[in-house]
Amino acid sequence: MQPVTRREIFRLSATGTLAALLAACGINRPAAAPAPQSPAGPAAGETPVSPTVAAAPTEATAGESAMAEGASGTTHVAPVKAGEMRVTPNEDFYKVDIGRGTPKINPATYRLRIFGLVDNELSLSLDDLKTMSSGTLMRTMECISNPVGGDLIGNAVWDVVPFATILEKAAPKGGSVEIITRGADGFHTSIPIELARDPEAFLAFGMNGEPLPPDHGFPVRCLWPGRYGMKQPKWLTEIEVTDKPYTGYWERQGWSNIAAIKVNSQIEQPTALEPITIGTPVTVSGRAMAGRSGVKKVEVSTDNGETWHEAELTQVKTPLVWALWTYTWETGDLPPGRHVLQARATDGDGVTQAGVGGGLLGGTFPEGTSRIHAVVVTLES
Repeated sequence: MQPVTRREIFRLSATGTLAALLAACGINRPAAAPAPQSPAGPAAGETPVSPTVAAAPTEATAGESAMAEGASGTTHVAPVKAGEMRVTPNEDFYKVDIGRGTPKINPATYRLRIFGLVDNELSLSLDDLKTMSSGTLMRTMECISNPVGGDLIGNAVWDVVPFATILEKAAPKGGSVEIITRGADGFHTSIPIELARDPEAFLAFGMNGEPLPPDHGFPVRCLWPGRYGMKQPKWLTEIEVTDKPYTGYWERQGWSNIAAIKVNSQIEQPTALEPITIGTPVTVSGRAMAGRSGVKKVEVSTDNGETWHEAELTQVKTPLVWALWTYTWETGDLPPGRHVLQARATDGDGVTQAGVGGGLLGGTFPEGTSRIHAVVVTLES
């Protein structure tokens, strides 16, 4: 059977053929992302395509390797160790682009142009940017089309330049509203100038102790706080200050212009349909993310959402880094059979995840998803 593209999925779902097709393919979990779509906008009446074009990282606890893929095809994540914050290796970090390939940029001749509504136009080399470095920071990146229970999320340590330092040199004029960012692959988007001035707004030129890898934006990419990856271009070449609102590449296809990360969580252990012996205490664990406000708490249900129990937040670094959590499930007096585990997070603003699972595109269109992740496990005597 030939691979099915996103556009074909939209067409098939409209004709009622999708359910039969998925059953024929044996699909029961999010599939790997399809080949890149055309950079042109959608045709009239067509559902916008997803920003997801490459996917499925396998995270590992810092200093460890990920465990091998199980017979079921589910990737088993290395267990969290006290005192460690999990970092995603560069080679496993999820990748998203618009399908024009990875630009080849010569670092010796690279220049970042800052222009538009500014008093001082700038043309900065990679060395110029490095001299303005403020060191390293940890930051989690997530794709807006990361489905419920998906892997389009990763955590890394970045070498960064405070973007406010660059803006100060360019000196935006009064009336500036947004900055437009453009990549060497033709991608473009914008953010409010207030966000560009935020102390947590950076440009990154290094990733996990290496120069930014080509697939992740070499030589420079954006790193804005609390926004999905679609707002953070790779292969950055131009920054234009403007006094008018601007509609970017994915935004023209119906995706959110704000693209603020929604509170979300995922059960990583135990895995789906994993057999568990009754009487064995089970460590339910996973990760949660909530953008600017941070993760306030995570709750776990072991009875399909009937009751909820607060999990322990084992790692909380900053609001802009994913939180890791665990909960011990006592199975001593439970009946054998299938049991549904759920996890829901609450952010610092008091917003709690609601609803279970997701629809087409994992329920992510057009603003990302905050629906609850559920995992079915099997208790055996």
